[in-house]
Amino acid sequence: MGVISPLVIRDPVPGVPPSDADSVLTGRREAAMNAERSSRGPRLMTVSGGASQPTVSSATPHRSATPARTAASGTTSTTAPAVDPRDPAAAPGPTGQAPVVGADLLRPSEAQLARLRRVAAGEEEADLVIRGGLVVAVHSGAVAARDILIVGCYIAAVTKPGTLAGRRSLDAAGRFVLPAYVDAGLRVEETLLTPGELARLIVPRGTVTLVTDPAVLVALGGLRGVDLVTGSSTPLRVLVRAGQVPGRQVPGTGAPAAPVVEVPPIPPASALTALSSVGAAPVKSSATEAGGLLWAAGSGAEPVRGRARSVAELATVGHLDHDVRLAVGRGMGQIDAIRRFSLLPARRHDLEPTLGSIAPTRFADLQVVSSLAGTAPPDVVVAGGRIAAECGRPLFDNLDISPAWATSRTRLPANLHAGSFTSLGLRRSHRQDASVVVVSVDPPRDPGTAPPVGGPARALRMTGTGQVSGLSHPRGLRTVRVEPTLRDGWAVADPSRDLLKIAIFGRDGSSDEIDVGLLRGCGLTRGALAVTTAEPPGHLIVVGARDDDMVTAARALEGMGGGYVVVDQGWVRAACALPLLGVMSDAPWEAVLGELAAVDTAAADLGCRLPFPLRTLAGWGCALYTRP
Repeated sequence: MGVISPLVIRDPVPGVPPSDADSVLTGRREAAMNAERSSRGPRLMTVSGGASQPTVSSATPHRSATPARTAASGTTSTTAPAVDPRDPAAAPGPTGQAPVVGADLLRPSEAQLARLRRVAAGEEEADLVIRGGLVVAVHSGAVAARDILIVGCYIAAVTKPGTLAGRRSLDAAGRFVLPAYVDAGLRVEETLLTPGELARLIVPRGTVTLVTDPAVLVALGGLRGVDLVTGSSTPLRVLVRAGQVPGRQVPGTGAPAAPVVEVPPIPPASALTALSSVGAAPVKSSATEAGGLLWAAGSGAEPVRGRARSVAELATVGHLDHDVRLAVGRGMGQIDAIRRFSLLPARRHDLEPTLGSIAPTRFADLQVVSSLAGTAPPDVVVAGGRIAAECGRPLFDNLDISPAWATSRTRLPANLHAGSFTSLGLRRSHRQDASVVVVSVDPPRDPGTAPPVGGPARALRMTGTGQVSGLSHPRGLRTVRVEPTLRDGWAVADPSRDLLKIAIFGRDGSSDEIDVGLLRGCGLTRGALAVTTAEPPGHLIVVGARDDDMVTAARALEGMGGGYVVVDQGWVRAACALPLLGVMSDAPWEAVLGELAAVDTAAADLGCRLPFPLRTLAGWGCALYTRP
């Protein structure tokens, strides 16, 4: 029948990486396989006169930049261009180091396998056939013209063009067919979007699966925070790493997952009793023994962290498709770059049997592109066997409904007023040394790079005296001692000297304690800025030149449920509402993008010279404060 890869039904050979086309029907002998193994791994083959001949030799890559057709002996074969000699076969690499919850449930059931076998044997028609595309085998780096037969959400076979039939077909002749990307580093809340809106942005760019760390959402909303990111009805598949959902049983194992080690919302003052709404324990460390608590962002629970991205970067620059182009621009081979963001993250998280490559029994997550590592979005994106996007446009709507429990969870300390933004640490009367310790901000040198919304992975300490301090200041911040402007014996904000007040407090209403200090280098000449997306989670940060504007900014965030706000002379000049746990918007991504631009412009109009002002402040988080 000329079937190249009807169905994977046997265990892989130990120590030998499987090929995307390496499979055989039940009962067929190993000799019947039309895949050849070489020193560089398996290669896709065509069938001619009963003998298998390789269409593309990985040892002699083509250097053409576009698909080429050659005629020989009255037959037409499609050669694979742009196979770079720097594209090696994938090394074995780490496998299953960070498995996800329910990975075994992604595999086809016995009934689905039975139908896949019948379609692969030609006994039934496939639901969808992608015909004649140049299929990229990410295991080996080979490329050849093949048909891909899809049944339901799985691939049934990868065959010689025209071998088997289907009810519907998609012509991919002259174009490349790649596996969809797998992002194993993105935290959903960092994008400021719900999963449904995030899907509208990244699925058209070729990303169909996210493996995420829900620690922040669990800290803010308990176990329901996990459901907030995994319950979308859109084509985006969001998976959670095993061992990061406390008390939740891992399907198929009968054993509970390991507990989350991060400490959920910690009031920034001395009230440190409510550690967790889901039973998480504080991190055991010298900081704990010394009377403080350590909130470790990504400590051990997050073995691989990608670059944080907000909606602004995703909408203007791109997602993993942009990372592929960057990798190629830095010298990596095209297929090797594609493998890096498809097969390798799937392998690392024990998802290789179902994701990351084009082979039978894998999910039909594919992208059809005109050129490898090109700047244009994929011509077609197939997610779970369904066409989900075309030419950069999603072919689905976000119909997800935000849960009521996740909204209006930002509450201010009781009786907050302008006098709340002072502290004994700012009192300088009757002191020989009137100088104070402040955090000095050095604006990033690259203003074109958006900062991470949740900040880099770092550890912040809560001391027993109520001081929040960084174990080490992140880049761009340093601690200095300055002579403040005094009024009635108290150090006050003085915009003319670039000295502002900063206040940090919990936003769950459980504590009246507020940490107040001074900040230098922000550049704000009037008004106030406030954010709720800072790390550690559960904090509200206000920076301002006037105490009354700081109160207005805090109350505005309480009314919105969280987000970013810019206030001047008692009026809200611009705001970006993030009502879901104070870190995500329930609005369309286009509206969020416009609101972010508005708050950045308003902050700049008030003299703030930081790039992406509110996101930058949120990224630094509680490291912006030190005891005066």
